[in-house]
Amino acid sequence: MITIIKIRCIKLNYKLIICIVLAILILSTVLLIYCSASEDEEKEIEVPIIMYHSILKEKARSGKYTVTPDTFEQDLKYISSKGYTTITMTELINYVYNNEQLPEKPIIITFDDGYYNNFGYVIPILKKYNMKAVVSIVGEYTDRFTKTGEANLNYGYMRWEDIKEAMEDGTIEFQNHTYSMHSNTGSRKGTMKKKGESIEKYKEVFISDIMKLQNEFKENTNYVPNTFTYPFGAISKETTDFVKEMGFKSSLSCSSGVNKITRDKECLYLLKRNNRPSNVSSEQFFKKLLVEE
Repeated sequence: MITIIKIRCIKLNYKLIICIVLAILILSTVLLIYCSASEDEEKEIEVPIIMYHSILKEKARSGKYTVTPDTFEQDLKYISSKGYTTITMTELINYVYNNEQLPEKPIIITFDDGYYNNFGYVIPILKKYNMKAVVSIVGEYTDRFTKTGEANLNYGYMRWEDIKEAMEDGTIEFQNHTYSMHSNTGSRKGTMKKKGESIEKYKEVFISDIMKLQNEFKENTNYVPNTFTYPFGAISKETTDFVKEMGFKSSLSCSSGVNKITRDKECLYLLKRNNRPSNVSSEQFFKKLLVEE
């Protein structure tokens, strides 16, 4: 009788040990998943954003905001040699919002204003190196050249037909650079609030202008930009709330530096960019922005 009881106790203890071991394994797995998720939430990735404007062949016309096609091509070669992969704003947004993956070394190439030479010179070079870029257009410029039909590499701006073609090609992603607030003369600089202007009036003017271009994008391309690009880096503190209210998931400033991206959605606003002038080599320009191998 005693022997039978001992055998039963041994069996019960064996089952208990198995249950305890299984419970520990399950708890460990849950904790590991939780810790990994927490680490992923807190993890920072560095994303440099480069800002270009016009691309012109005549070297004599190069300057702070204009480089030659050759300079741009050398930049892409340098980026590639350092192991960087170009991404779009949508891919960056999806990383933060939807936990989608990014390449090991992401970088964003941006062009402001929507010059026609971006269409004529930039796209072929991007294709050559299997890269992509983000172009932020000024609505009134696009409307003006759409109306005249003029396509001039030296001074023109992309027309809606050019934008649609570039979108179908997939090399360029387009974003919003205001409809008609791209000006640093007069009483208002870019999108900044005027001195003495009420918040209510300022908000009305700001939203009306930016939404005009959003609506034109929808009408002409059936696409709506997800990023707002500030002209001249002229920013009033109230505008981030306005930008969010209009549905933009990110915004681009003109402040220099490398962005630290986490899963926090707030990190996508007022992203830093680095203007690419013509008077330095690719190595000189990028050495402070890119992580060495």
